[in-house]
Order: sequence, then C-alpha cells, then structure tokens
Amino acid sequence: MTTLRLAAGILLLARVAAAQATDPTAALLTELIRANTSNPPGNERLVADILAPKFRAAGLEVKIIPTADSMRSVIIARLRGDGSKRPVLLAAHADEVGVEREKWSVDPFAGIVKDDHVYGRGAVDFKGGMAVFARAVMMLAERKVPLARDVIFVAEADEESGGPWSTSWLAKEHWDDINAEFALNEGGWIMKGDNDKVRYVSISMADKLSIPLVLTSHGTSTHSSMPRPDNAIFALSRAMAKISGYETPLTVTSETRKFFLAL
Repeated sequence: MTTLRLAAGILLLARVAAAQATDPTAALLTELIRANTSNPPGNERLVADILAPKFRAAGLEVKIIPTADSMRSVIIARLRGDGSKRPVLLAAHADEVGVEREKWSVDPFAGIVKDDHVYGRGAVDFKGGMAVFARAVMMLAERKVPLARDVIFVAEADEESGGPWSTSWLAKEHWDDINAEFALNEGGWIMKGDNDKVRYVSISMADKLSIPLVLTSHGTSTHSSMPRPDNAIFALSRAMAKISGYETPLTVTSETRKFFLAL
C-alpha cells in the first residue's frame, strides 16, 4: 500500500499542468522529449541510455534488452522488496508518433517549458507518464521506503506501430523479467473537484482495438476516358463509404457497467 500511495501521489502531481524547470520530474520529461524516438524508426535505445544511469545511481537493478535493431531496446529496472508479495509493474512505452513540424509553433524535440507547461512530442503520450513512473521508483529507492513487493519499471519499444518488438514480444521472450501481480500503465485519469480533492480515479480495464482490413476490387481494365460500370475504383469507393458509415454494435461488459454505475 505504501508503494501505491506514493505512486498515486506522484501521479496526482504530474496531472497538474504546471511544471517548473526546477522540478525533477519535469526536468526528466524535458530530457526524454529531447530524445527523438518517433516511430518509425523508434530509436528507443536513446531513452534507455538516459534512464539507465539514473536508475543505477538510485540503487536499482537495470537490464537493457536488445532487439535485432541495435537502436531499439527495452529497459527494465527493478527495485527489490522483501518478496512477501508479488511485484507491481509500472509499464510505459519509449516511442512516440511522428511529427508534422510545420504544424508546431515550438521545436517538438526541445522540451520547452513555456507558460508553466512542458511542450514537446510525447509529452502526453507517453513520456510524461514515463517520467512520472521513473521518478516514482527512484523516489521509493531514495527514501528507502520498506516494500513488501518488488517494483518493476519497464519502457517498451514499438508500442505506437504494434511492430515486432512490442510487449507481445517482450512477454513471450522475457516473461520472467516483467512477471507481476498487476500492472499500472498508460490510460485512466485522476479527477479533482473545485476544492482540489480527488473525486474519483478512472481505471481503464481495456482500450479500443482495431481490425485491419484489406479490400480488393475487380473490374474490367479500360481507358479512364471510357469507364465501364464495373470500374474497380468506383466499386472500392462505394465499399469504403459503407465501412466508414458502419457503427459497431454496443456491448456493455460487466466491468463497463460497474464503471458507469460508479460515475
């Protein structure tokens, strides 16, 4: 419980938009933003190189798991408890989506602190959360908090593209390194009222999933000046219009029902 209370407290601080340059969590976030890990290509090794010495200095066990790509790796740090309970896993991802620089008013990889906010690619998804998780583990170590369970930090690779080095690969190849009783990861919110007291903590049980589709349209080949009724392009367009208008039937699971009742 001590672990969860401290982690929750740091999460609350991180949810506040204001970030001072002297705050160690904001400073770490700035440093992480400056490591361009846009996926593709990823280059998540840059994050491991930043975090590894900080974790080791705090006394954590650090393991960097390489992939077939020398610039893509997973970092795992473990803070040992007394082993009376199974570990808790703090799971983040080191990559981020790409950048259209012409749409940015600031350098997306400068980690600029402006108007009491930290700006940059990945500040929300998910380097902000990664900085919070990393600082939470380091603070537990620095304060020598007695722990019943190990606290494991992991920054995975390849989350944004769902490529070959994601958590599916990590769980298959390195399960013992991340095996835990439960995990805290990206998603969910801590909402506060006007009196600054927590109203509720939103915990996401699952996220939306996608279904990749490959559509193939057939028709008679002809010159574009004389399109035939079975024109493959038009048939494909009509199919795409039907897909865009499709609404998945609503299914309320028992967990979703409990969530709405709680709200």
